Amino acid sequence: MEFYADGNKSQKLMLHIEGVRNNASTFSETFGCKAWGALLGDWHDLGKFMEAFQRYMLEDEQHIEHAVVGGRYTTDQFDDSLRKLALQFVITCHHTGLQNSEAVRKRLAIAAKLVQDAIKNVPDDLLKRKLPEWPGWLIPPSATAEKKKIDEWKRSLEFWIRMLHSCLVDADWLDAEKRNPEITKRPVFPLMHKLRDDLDRYVDAKVSEAKRNDWTSVNLQRKCVLDACRGSAIAPIGFFSLTVPTGGGKTLAGMSFALNHAVKHKLKRVIVVIPYTSIIEQNASVYAEVFGEKNVIEHHSDIDPEKDTERNRLATENWDAPIIVTTNVQFFESLYANKNSRLRKLHNISKSVIILDEAQSLPPGLLYPILDAMRELREHYGCSVVLSTATQPALKKRDSFLYGLDEVKEIIPDVLKLSRELARVNIAWEIDDTIEYSDISGRILKDNMPRVLVVTHKRKDARLLAALLPEGTYHLSASMCPLHRKDVIKTVKELLKNESSTVRLVSTQLIEAGVDIDFPVVFRALAGLDSILQTAGRCNREGKDPNGGRLIVFRAPTEPPAGILRLGKGITESLLNSNKSNAILPSDDGFLNLTSPAIYDTYFRLFYSGVQLDGAGVQNARASLDFPEVARRFCMIDSATYPVVVPYKDAYNRLEAIRAKFKPSRDDFRSLQPFVVQVYPQEFQALNNVGALGVMHDKAFFYLTSPYERLYDEHFGLVISEENLYPDYSRFNI
Repeated sequence: MEFYADGNKSQKLMLHIEGVRNNASTFSETFGCKAWGALLGDWHDLGKFMEAFQRYMLEDEQHIEHAVVGGRYTTDQFDDSLRKLALQFVITCHHTGLQNSEAVRKRLAIAAKLVQDAIKNVPDDLLKRKLPEWPGWLIPPSATAEKKKIDEWKRSLEFWIRMLHSCLVDADWLDAEKRNPEITKRPVFPLMHKLRDDLDRYVDAKVSEAKRNDWTSVNLQRKCVLDACRGSAIAPIGFFSLTVPTGGGKTLAGMSFALNHAVKHKLKRVIVVIPYTSIIEQNASVYAEVFGEKNVIEHHSDIDPEKDTERNRLATENWDAPIIVTTNVQFFESLYANKNSRLRKLHNISKSVIILDEAQSLPPGLLYPILDAMRELREHYGCSVVLSTATQPALKKRDSFLYGLDEVKEIIPDVLKLSRELARVNIAWEIDDTIEYSDISGRILKDNMPRVLVVTHKRKDARLLAALLPEGTYHLSASMCPLHRKDVIKTVKELLKNESSTVRLVSTQLIEAGVDIDFPVVFRALAGLDSILQTAGRCNREGKDPNGGRLIVFRAPTEPPAGILRLGKGITESLLNSNKSNAILPSDDGFLNLTSPAIYDTYFRLFYSGVQLDGAGVQNARASLDFPEVARRFCMIDSATYPVVVPYKDAYNRLEAIRAKFKPSRDDFRSLQPFVVQVYPQEFQALNNVGALGVMHDKAFFYLTSPYERLYDEHFGLVISEENLYPDYSRFNI
């Protein structure tokens, strides 16, 4: 009997097994586990040697499971219960995604008869395999070792199983692709040294142009940052920090370090991990200008449809590209996922330079598992990690922070000097008394501030202040869909190029997320120090005012949202009070010296001490090898919101086209992402109560129904209030 890999008879089974073995062994070789990858490839489809399974594939007979056969065969062949555990998990789950120990055990327990039906047809040489030895770094501790050490080993085992699973799944899927004529051939990308040379030519040309035209002190310091990054790239693989004030040129300088470092150590790719999609679009456009758009792969939910080419889609499936630009959510949730579609890419993270941009934005409630993953990637999978930010979080290991990172090397030789040289802002702390937003608007008009940015705590605050200012004032908040926000930012940037134009912008803290924008005067509601400094980065960014821009920190009439933002404000106030009484962090004005790196180290130490750094218990679930539970607990996006499509531009034309389809595709739903506003439960309930919401395809999205499209305002986005929901009754004082 002939045995085939699929029901189309497009490939014989042994050819498929050989192809998967070759790929899986190559992938796992990057972390020293070639023999493990080869064995996984050899045995992953032993179940397809069952005659009953061939009949199921070819003649559409009753379904019979095949993946469990290879897993059960390892159970019967090898005695070492711990070493064969990885094989059992990966082979048994290579179609289902990683399950928990109990689910795998139950599946294996009923597979003995299936194994007998299969192995009688398997070539003898395929069955004669030895169980590989542990990788040197994964040898189990003794049973009498302390619990902490045993748990650490269990988590390393868990991460290793993920990596092996990724190798097998990607190898299996790639081999299947070869049999599918409808799938485009995978793209070919330039080598790392070619990209490094392209970047060198680009930045050197930019430096020469700046010297000819407008060589400012800011340009000089950016050149110093670039030189430091180039010079530090020869350092051994490890953890690095790149501490550069906002506007110091770390986007290209950090990439220069990464590419030079990758060439030096023969690493495969650079992965830039960014907290917000707004920064991704900005940074990716810079990288595309340098390397060509087709060589920069963006992987995030809000990607421009024009960039979402077949080339980009194929590369995002397994990150087989030299430069990946992605979000914190996509990167870290993939590391701790259990679904094959997300796990597939993990093995390609090995031998990479990982740049964590705006590292202070790592979610504190998940910090322990995040740092643990970074440690695993650094110590066992050949990765270097760069913490890139203006406000370096206190992530180094210390007695009070044992989960911290060991031996973090700073790339900038003198961070304090650079911070002082790049100081372009004069800060006024107006925090003794509460300042109402009506007072802020009055001051802006009275003092004739034609170009001003105000950053508030909440969406409602931003809407209130923007309404108090003259027509032509722009507003930014998460009440607006991503495309609406993008359009406003683009308009504001264009207006700012004309120095005679009036540009007033009121925003929530989302403007702090790396948006490359420059105002001479900025107001910021008192907040966490990291937020204040990020806002300062939108003030006199290019250093055009030699006397410095003006940042006014004021005490707002409202508080930040509950949680980490409110905690950050409280710690800032604590530091301000301590500084006034004890001068713990001296400055000329008795307030805080925001150019000193020491202030942020102190701030983040206090901040992390006030937060549960693994509040969801991810680490415990990992030690139990409960992969679905780990994925459930490791959630970076607030799941207590509802996605509502709003009527901005052609959103509803797209909506109607999708609703007309019997079975919309994933790409169809992704095309709606730029038009989605996330709505909190209380607001969602208010919309639902008046019948303002329609539902799409099993609640994948909601949308505003007629006549409630009016709730989406052209200036403020989605405004949910009593007078908007009940306009016929708003004139009565009931």
